[in-house]
Amino acid sequence: MDANYEEIMKRLREPFSSREIEWKIQVTTKDKTRGMAAAYMDARAVQKRLDEAVGPFNWKNVYSLWHDNAQICGISIFHTERKEWVTKFDGAENSDIEPVKGGLSDSFKRAATVWGIGRYLYEMDGVWVEIESRGKSYAIAQDQYSKLEKEYNAAVRRMSDMGDVQQGVSSGKSPDTRAAGNAGAGKSTDTHAARNGSTGKTPPSSGYDYIVRSIRPSGKASQVLELADRSGSTIKAYIRAADQSIQAGARLNNVRIERKDSSYGEYNLISAYQLAA
Repeated sequence: MDANYEEIMKRLREPFSSREIEWKIQVTTKDKTRGMAAAYMDARAVQKRLDEAVGPFNWKNVYSLWHDNAQICGISIFHTERKEWVTKFDGAENSDIEPVKGGLSDSFKRAATVWGIGRYLYEMDGVWVEIESRGKSYAIAQDQYSKLEKEYNAAVRRMSDMGDVQQGVSSGKSPDTRAAGNAGAGKSTDTHAARNGSTGKTPPSSGYDYIVRSIRPSGKASQVLELADRSGSTIKAYIRAADQSIQAGARLNNVRIERKDSSYGEYNLISAYQLAA
């Protein structure tokens, strides 16, 4: 991909500010006092993002009715080198309130995610908040929006950490200096194999490979660790299950780090390790 288009795609995928995010209640408790809020992007924020990333004269959208109760939207961006429009489609059913308008807006936002805009929102967990009765439905209590903003910004920071790892991969430089020789995309990076030139079993080691500089939760079922090796080089990696034995200052050996893909880029995953004595 041309460097200019890499920059455009990067700009399209950038997280929105908390002020550009809407929250909707998905489910409620039986007593209707609390609900799970999910983050959504606003259609006007999508329009603004397209204007800023490619210019207002270099994108367009088109709609078509589907089975009388749904809308299909295509968002086109002009490719200056090919001198042609590139279009990506998605659709949505008409909504209950203002059916056609809601269907048009929802299909537009879904087509935007095909371009990468706001796709990270699908990776975010819902947030339980206090709710209040609003006519025949329920709405988020006004004093809960500061909590939602805090949760959203924390989630974006975690994703930015993953982006830091992606930047090291895409530049062809491994954050782990010992793993640089095995930096092929989609391949497992075994730190011992990289250091010893071994392709077989991981040999035992004395001392430690990494020390955990920091650790914090990432979603409901993972943690993100900042690891430092003996030379001081650092790497950020994720571990699926929260392990109470891993704390800041813990020393790890026989560490196996694999590169994985998600909708917002590549990241490092710890698939095996041992606590050093």
